[in-house]
Amino acid sequence: MPAVLAILESSVALPAEVFLEVPARENIRHDVTVPPGTTIHWLPRRAPCAKPGVLALQAVKQAQLPDGRSYAWTAGQSSLATGVRRHLVGERQIPKSDISFRGYFSHGRASL
Repeated sequence: MPAVLAILESSVALPAEVFLEVPARENIRHDVTVPPGTTIHWLPRRAPCAKPGVLALQAVKQAQLPDGRSYAWTAGQSSLATGVRRHLVGERQIPKSDISFRGYFSHGRASL
């Protein structure tokens, strides 16, 4: 989250739909300044044991995204990153080359 918020706060013009899943409602940041045309969708998990990434993936799948060429950047839990990419390529016909994705961890697996 710090990376995407820094990008948004330093951008002059970046029309974007941003989906940020957070552990709880208390993690929503109300002090974030975004450029015109940018909307942040805060997605607080309802249960402490909920799998990270599920809400964000569901929100992206249901989102009304703008027509025309777009670029996507997704990062977080591994199945979120790959799930968003699969959805955007398969359902939204966004070219793979227009999507950057990074899975930082796998839920339920220890990291080294």
